[in-house]
Order: sequence, then C-alpha cells, then structure tokens
Amino acid sequence: MTSIREELVYIVINKAYALIDYNIQNTIDKQFEFVKKIVLADKSLTKNEKSFAINQLNKDSDSYKLLYNEGTKRICENCHDECLAT
Repeated sequence: MTSIREELVYIVINKAYALIDYNIQNTIDKQFEFVKKIVLADKSLTKNEKSFAINQLNKDSDSYKLLYNEGTKRICENCHDECLAT
C-alpha cells in the first residue's frame, strides 16, 4: 500500500478552493462539486490520495452544512420535520 502525501493533498484542495468563482458556484453544493472535479482531475495525486481528498471534502462539507444549517433539506420519515439531507 502506498503512503498518502497529505501535505500535497491539502495543497491541491486549497488550490481548488482558490479557483472557485463565487458568481458561478453560488451554492455550497456547486462549490463542493467544483472542488471535487478539480481534485479528481489533478494528475499529481495517486488514486488513494484522490480518495483521501474526497473523504476529507465530504467531512468538511457535512460539518459546514450542520454548523450553518445550510444545504438541501428533506422531510424526515420519522418526525415529519424538515431536516438537512446530508
């Protein structure tokens, strides 16, 4: 198993965030998809590193949505209240 170069992964993620055009990617979901696309297209990362990066992005996205109560909402099957669909 290859080792994951975490420093390089975070550099690529930060580069992807820097490339976001907030006029086009105006929602958190669009921004996440854009960053994910940039990370997957990066040729300097291995397959394992890309997988690690996507997992980190998922964690960050979920925590942001919960912290700021933003994102796609759905109706809960149990309590019939509106909740985040993370």
